[in-house]
Amino acid sequence: MSSEQQAEKTAEEYFKDGLAFSKLGDDRRTFESYKKAIELDPDHFMAHFNIAIRYGKLRMNLEASKSFREALRLKPEAPMVHYSLAVVSNLIGEMEEAFKHYKEAIRINPDFGRAHSNIAMLFYGLKYGKETIHHLAKAADIFKETGEDFMEKNARDLMQECGSEFGLIPEDCLTLEG
Repeated sequence: MSSEQQAEKTAEEYFKDGLAFSKLGDDRRTFESYKKAIELDPDHFMAHFNIAIRYGKLRMNLEASKSFREALRLKPEAPMVHYSLAVVSNLIGEMEEAFKHYKEAIRINPDFGRAHSNIAMLFYGLKYGKETIHHLAKAADIFKETGEDFMEKNARDLMQECGSEFGLIPEDCLTLEG
């Protein structure tokens, strides 16, 4: 391909190249394509989001965090971006950020089962029994509705274990007020 043809490529075409290279497992060309898409269109949401996902898969969590934040700047109401940023924030030890973004993902999409499940584990780490069981119960119900049997069973098993540990039953944890 001549440099003239490359110069004519749009941000969207580079983004599509990034998708194709990602499917092939070619990380170098994936990153090059997404970065070129962002260079041509700094507001290309999906390029920011997808490069962040790729960074995360390679355990490059600081870079992932930066790219998710850029995606969030473009679409602050995207629950999956909040969720993804919460995951990497937790991995890099930014617990407050992780809580903030899980809560925001749940605010935007109250039926986000994995966000409920993950925030429950953060609460468990702090030994907040009521919050842990509350979010596990929500997650279990959502997973049941969506047919995610393994995830539902896992949430219910954890809920039972946490109930024993904290001396609580799910009915004690329906609301978090008070």
